[in-house]
Amino acid sequence: MGPGVCHALGLTMLGITEWVRADLKDATSMTSHGYLKGMVEFAGSLADTDWYQPAVDLYDHVSLGEPRAALWAAVIMALVVRLNRYGPQEAQLLLSWVAAAYCLLATLALLPYLAAPGAGVILLLALSGGVVNVATR
Repeated sequence: MGPGVCHALGLTMLGITEWVRADLKDATSMTSHGYLKGMVEFAGSLADTDWYQPAVDLYDHVSLGEPRAALWAAVIMALVVRLNRYGPQEAQLLLSWVAAAYCLLATLALLPYLAAPGAGVILLLALSGGVVNVATR
């Protein structure tokens, strides 16, 4: 799995989390959002594993208390590195892998959000992969 796959996963998670955030922003009743039940159930099943909570803790620690801003920064950094065909190759490769590592960690920590779009997550992954592919120099 190369950095492009991780960048696409990060872009997908960014899109889903921002959609959920905007959808719940003006919500008066949480029961009207059917996807929340799936998210809570998925989070509950992940909580029973040995790896999920350490991944969430690491994600919180690495993001310095600003996980939303850090995910935005990682995704934008990944896209800028991919669009910049004239930058120093070694520095860009390092930035690309750092962004990829953070995007992968964010994807693991935010897995319950995948329940929100349901089967639409396949379309979102394809769109994100397409964006990353187009941005690649």
